[in-house]
Amino acid sequence: MLAFSLAFLSGVIVLQFFSFLPPLSWSYWAGGAALMLGWSRIPYKNLGLGLLLGFAWCVYYAHTLSEFTLPTNLEEKTVWIRGTIASLPRISNLQDSFIFQTQSIQNEPIKTRIVLSWRHAKFSIRVGDEWLLPLRLKRIHSPLNPGSMDYEAWAFQNGIRAKGYVEIKEKAMFITAHPWVYPLNYLRQTLQERIQYYLTPSSTSAWITALIIGERAGIPASAWTVLRNTGTNHLMAIAGLHIGFLAALTRSIVKFGYRFCPQAMLKIPLQQVVAAVALTASLLYSALAGFSIPTQRALIMISVLLLTVLYKRILPLWQAWSLALFLVLLLNPLNVLSSSFWLSFTTLALIIYSLSGHSNAEKNWWNWARPQWVITLGLLPLNLWLFTQYSLISLIANAIAIPWMGFLILPFCFISVILLLLNSSTAALSLLLADKSLSLLWLILSGLSQWSSAIWTQALPNYLYLIVATIGVLILLLPAGFPGRYFGLAWLLPIIFFKASAIQSGEFKLSLLDVGQGLASVVQTQNHTLIFDTGAHIGDLDMGEAVILPYLAIEGIKHIDMMVISHGDNDHRGGAAAILKQVPVLDLKTSVPQLFPAQAASYCVAGQSWDWDGVQFKFLHPTAGQLNQGNNSSCVLQIAASDHRVLLTGDIEGPAEKELIAEYGADLAADILVAPHHGSKTSGLRDFIGRVHPHYVLYATGYRNRYHFPHPSVVQTYQEWGAVQYDTVSAGAIEFRVGKQGLKPSLYRQQNRRYWND
Repeated sequence: MLAFSLAFLSGVIVLQFFSFLPPLSWSYWAGGAALMLGWSRIPYKNLGLGLLLGFAWCVYYAHTLSEFTLPTNLEEKTVWIRGTIASLPRISNLQDSFIFQTQSIQNEPIKTRIVLSWRHAKFSIRVGDEWLLPLRLKRIHSPLNPGSMDYEAWAFQNGIRAKGYVEIKEKAMFITAHPWVYPLNYLRQTLQERIQYYLTPSSTSAWITALIIGERAGIPASAWTVLRNTGTNHLMAIAGLHIGFLAALTRSIVKFGYRFCPQAMLKIPLQQVVAAVALTASLLYSALAGFSIPTQRALIMISVLLLTVLYKRILPLWQAWSLALFLVLLLNPLNVLSSSFWLSFTTLALIIYSLSGHSNAEKNWWNWARPQWVITLGLLPLNLWLFTQYSLISLIANAIAIPWMGFLILPFCFISVILLLLNSSTAALSLLLADKSLSLLWLILSGLSQWSSAIWTQALPNYLYLIVATIGVLILLLPAGFPGRYFGLAWLLPIIFFKASAIQSGEFKLSLLDVGQGLASVVQTQNHTLIFDTGAHIGDLDMGEAVILPYLAIEGIKHIDMMVISHGDNDHRGGAAAILKQVPVLDLKTSVPQLFPAQAASYCVAGQSWDWDGVQFKFLHPTAGQLNQGNNSSCVLQIAASDHRVLLTGDIEGPAEKELIAEYGADLAADILVAPHHGSKTSGLRDFIGRVHPHYVLYATGYRNRYHFPHPSVVQTYQEWGAVQYDTVSAGAIEFRVGKQGLKPSLYRQQNRRYWND
């Protein structure tokens, strides 16, 4: 079973490297080949059988999800869609958001899932409610950058095929309520409302909701930073650990109850009653979590083990693990696109691996500590691969947090579930005790997360490094006394000493990051780094946190020599706070230093210049008298090396372009121009374009942005001058190597395209 499940997993993984979705016939051909192989007598045929079936099933499943694609002629137009609210709504002061299961689109019967937001909704939005809504929709299209989350992959995995908002100028029509169409989510919403009613809001109350129903809305990014820095992410949402604690708790309760029922022991064996009750409790708790991937894995594992007790069978742990793996992939093979899938199954595999070959005869502290040590070390390669960072204090933090969670928080959460279902006012006391206990734990974790050496940031450049590092930790985790065990350290040396590709003196790399409608770019010389603008911060979406910091980690950048914020618009400065908080920034230049009172910010004034590693930097704009002109006060930076020039222009418009022409004339010439004001029609004067005469023009824009940037007239003018034009919508992050070897562009979306990308 183990070999077959791993082969099935491999077949699923193969499809994830395709840049296109193969025809459905490939699924049938692969399935037919598997059938023929099944009848053969070829040695190790289970490996080939699993590989073919995994690939065939994933192709078929992907086709079922892609049956509907929003026609381009319906994008950004008001369309009437009938459907049902299928998820817990996330409610904020500005808008509510939820998943909508459609029944018809423009009166055509179409079933798919879309993500909607509803600003200033005048109605209570509840799971199961059926509506006829006027919507403005777009296809799923998200920024793509090295190191960042691929939202398009997440949406495809969850069957979400479009996103949009309710058009408030039209009248939405409520049809009827169907509470039991999505009974689990309806129950979860009911519990969520009761938690909010009984539990006084606090800094940790959102985590109590997460621990009871698995809903993590309203948790700030700073809280996730604490968990990442301490390696305790797995504790704060319903997962295998929580279900394991629940099973253990029910076991203790049943054993205690049996003391008062001696006659029952004669009729039904204690072990079977324990197994049945624990299985039921685990199933109910997993349902409350919405059957997330970690919950699915844990539930299947525990179910298999408990069923073996009920039916008096013995099943090896690796067999249970492989069965859980197979069933999770059978439910949704695209779970492999989720980091929680890999963390969940790898964690359990490490625990089983740690038990193999180790005697439990001696009952001492190491029997409890070893699994945690194994997980801490064993997840090192995977954490670096997925998150480019590793908590060096996770062993200490988990040694405190796991028993605290298991004995002082989760029991109150379990009790609260029962009391909330009964709608008992005593739930308030149980919730309060859980929250106060969690608050104390949070103080400890927050303190630990602030240690200067809490995090090791390191990127793994490719799969080879991941494989080599994994081999290394598995060797290190072999039983004590195994010959050559410490040779595993040699396998870790490549990741310890890896550095991103070196930039030579007199050269630099320009990276225009894909931050949607906004601007963020990174310039690297041999020994220095400059950030020019940082994208937007809108609601929970912070481009500094989501895009720039992961990119810096991938590049191995530990500090910023200079940050330039061209002007005060949110789409240029919004991500700055997250970067300033997490990465040392030695110098901050901006046209709006008053917006950064906590920093030693200074003006970017025309004439300021410096040299880094043979690369010349110079501010061309604004002058001291041009600092209060809005967009036209944007910092303009010229970068020159090896007879090549780059011009970063912020949001300057026509008046500033005229001033630059008058001041610099032909000296404005540049090989690469980041288009002023995203290519708006108020910028890109013909004379300015002629003086710059760029070979490449780069537009930092969002997919179908409401400003319709870049404007067709501006695109036409650049085209007349023979410029090669790229935009972040179609190219993703755009990188240029600028130096003696010329200009070498790299378009991230095109080079890393997968079949789910728009």
